[in-house]
Amino acid sequence: MKLLYYLFVFSIFSFPIYAADIHVPADYTTIQEAIDAANNGDTVIVENGIYYENINLLGKEIILTSNFHFTGDVNDIINTIINGSQPVDSDFGSCVTFTNGENQNTILKGFTLTEGSGTKTYNPAEDLFFRTGGGILINNSSPTITNNIIRDNVCTAETGVFGAGGGGIRMGFGQPLIKNNIIKDNTGGYAGGIMIAYCGGSTLKNNLIARNTATGSFNGGGGVYVDWESITLENNTIVNNHSGDRGGGMISTGTSTVVVNCIFYGNTATNGSPQIYKRFTNGNAEVTYSNIEGGFDGMGNEEGLIDVDPIFDNVSNFLLDASSPCIDAGNPDSQYYDIENPASPGNALFPAQGLLLNDMGANGGQGSESFLSVSESILATGVEFLYKNPYQNEGITLQSNRSGHFEINLFSYDGKKLSETIQIDVNEGITQIPLTINHSCIVHIVESNGTSTVLKLIKL
Repeated sequence: MKLLYYLFVFSIFSFPIYAADIHVPADYTTIQEAIDAANNGDTVIVENGIYYENINLLGKEIILTSNFHFTGDVNDIINTIINGSQPVDSDFGSCVTFTNGENQNTILKGFTLTEGSGTKTYNPAEDLFFRTGGGILINNSSPTITNNIIRDNVCTAETGVFGAGGGGIRMGFGQPLIKNNIIKDNTGGYAGGIMIAYCGGSTLKNNLIARNTATGSFNGGGGVYVDWESITLENNTIVNNHSGDRGGGMISTGTSTVVVNCIFYGNTATNGSPQIYKRFTNGNAEVTYSNIEGGFDGMGNEEGLIDVDPIFDNVSNFLLDASSPCIDAGNPDSQYYDIENPASPGNALFPAQGLLLNDMGANGGQGSESFLSVSESILATGVEFLYKNPYQNEGITLQSNRSGHFEINLFSYDGKKLSETIQIDVNEGITQIPLTINHSCIVHIVESNGTSTVLKLIKL
């Protein structure tokens, strides 16, 4: 009898435990409830929709994702939204929080994170509280953040905090992997886009960091702010960010930031150093094979550095035009080669272009993904169109704060009309507009009030 008991106990503890898929809202109504129920190795899959939550990953090694993880359809990113504007406690206003030792097996993938206000966070190195991480707060953790749109988050200082920053992301005291994200239109007193503090060895790779604003505290830093330990920026496009003081593109404080195959262009700063500001005497950057507007005098010989107009195809996704001098201009070492197009050996796979030599910016190198070619066109206040190039007939997403009527016409590049006018009525919210094309074309959209916009769809 005793032998049978031991065999029974052994069978319980040796039986394999399988990872589970947990669905929101099918299995749990909220994302946080699903995280609470998840075990290490599980995947939490969130259906399209708007989720007014401020979630915490609780140290669990799980994949938290939208359907993009399975479909690769950028619309699943655009339409799966974590909106952090309604926190239960105003001290915890980040859309997503990693503060429990999460490692790179904890993955956040395929969401739009918006309207977060940051979290009151203690910084032990300075013995002070800050409000940080409007979209994402990472502290003493090293998660993987990939294929997200982090936009329109704001960190504002208030009584009881020394400063507010990291409007899009704040990462501190860990080695997170931040790759293939669009980080745009976020605001902080400092570090409008990303605040990086004591994260030596971390890598930011193939991110678009655009139109973020720092109002100017701690010298500002519109796009990226690096504090005290060296990190690597590889194949990022850092453009059109603004600082109310210095460092519109980046501030490097107390360390030498490694920059390779990046584009810094169109960034502005009220008091100088619009692209990169070396803060304090030991703040610097080692910049190679990058396009830096106005040039840069930093560490080393700045090998491969250029100062030219990158020639973007548009100012929405900052995809390089076919004539861009940044194509094939990155580090020539094979480890940085663009992904090869299997249908055209020796040539790069779109959105990289040209040969296999690295393209500077977010669309170059082995980490390039077509997700970063998502575009937007704002027709009028409160009306926005989002679409992806190359266009594969997945449709156009319309986000509107009102109901309206739209007329859509398709034209060839030489001005010939390609189809009958498409008439569409939409309600407030998100509307998917199906649109099938056989060739690259121009899309002209007119709202009933007379406002209009033009989209350029690329069909390979």
